[in-house]
Amino acid sequence: MTTDEMTATRSPWRALGRSPLRYLTSSDPWRGVAYTLTTLVLGCLMFLAYVVIVLLPFAPAWSNLLGKIDRQRVRLLGVPAIGDPHTPVDGNVPTRMGVRLGEPATWREVVYSLFLAIYAPLVGIGLSIVAFAVGVFAFAPVIARQGEVINLWSWTVESVGESWSMVPIALPLIIIGLYLSGVAAAITASIATWLLGPREEELAAQVAALESSRGVLVGSFEAERQRIERDLHDGPQQDLVGAAMQLGELAQTSDDPTLRTEVEAAQARVERALSGLRETVRGVNPKVLEDFGLEAACAELGDPISVRVLPSAGWSPGRRLPAPFERAMYYTASESVTNAVKHGRASSVTIELSDVLGVVSMVVTDDGVGGADPSRGSGLAGLVERAHSLGATLTVTSPRGGPTVLRWTGRAGQ
Repeated sequence: MTTDEMTATRSPWRALGRSPLRYLTSSDPWRGVAYTLTTLVLGCLMFLAYVVIVLLPFAPAWSNLLGKIDRQRVRLLGVPAIGDPHTPVDGNVPTRMGVRLGEPATWREVVYSLFLAIYAPLVGIGLSIVAFAVGVFAFAPVIARQGEVINLWSWTVESVGESWSMVPIALPLIIIGLYLSGVAAAITASIATWLLGPREEELAAQVAALESSRGVLVGSFEAERQRIERDLHDGPQQDLVGAAMQLGELAQTSDDPTLRTEVEAAQARVERALSGLRETVRGVNPKVLEDFGLEAACAELGDPISVRVLPSAGWSPGRRLPAPFERAMYYTASESVTNAVKHGRASSVTIELSDVLGVVSMVVTDDGVGGADPSRGSGLAGLVERAHSLGATLTVTSPRGGPTVLRWTGRAGQ
């Protein structure tokens, strides 16, 4: 079991249920103490806000802040943070306040802050009694040395020698205090999870908001792609065409052989630049992709090296996908081929396309030296983010020595 899995299955109640030896020799008692102490501090602040200062109209505001804190504070107990039930909100302050006040999660936070305002002082009183008793027994010799008489119910201690018999009792009292603190922490964390965590309908609303934001992101990708294509076509490309024509006319009208040679060389360089720019424009918006689809566009990537496109399970020749999916998958394949040539020293690339029960997959494999790592900020990282924006996944496996395998998987609509 991994560390994350162990953390996800941790519970303060489960920790308390272990044998006393295992519990007391672990970090759990001290986690419980830290959590309970912070509970007392926050609870006293809530008590002051509700009872002493009486700022009831602002209760949703400070309760919302308390909710943000306590959803993370449970991590002191070694358990995962509580999920946020609120949906993202844009707009000015009055707009955000209006949305928040209309959410049930906000009023559950208010209930939680009221609970903490009542619960924390009671826990504080109980633990203070235990702490006082521990102090009396642990420091009984010090108290007796000051000439004080210790009276505990029918037990009276007047001498320093007698007081030493009280010291061992401090240990079980400390253990009791640790368990009481752990129970108080478990109760608080359970109620925090119940009141501050998301309900099913809130999770559904968050999913809907995420899908909407993905749609906006995909739309912005497409708008930016079209803008770049238009700017390249209408700007530098037209200028280079004009410059090449002027240089050609100059070469034809010049009587100086040396000048004509230099002008022709300059014209050749401009035409090479124009050819490179046209390749870039085709990469931004490949015509074959729009006309014939992903399979045909991928087959045209095999200029510098051998590229084989293999239809696999469920993939029919000429299959078309929604435009955002086709573009994202094409750019992934194109980047893979480019990396295989530039960095992987590969001689061939295989692109396998499949469609199983509506789940579209593309596996790109090269025979290069491997070592590709999206975390180093390469172009692959942007492709991973783009796949996520479509609700798809892109994984990269590239051990040293190869091969490099990119697996693009997503559910495309019809």
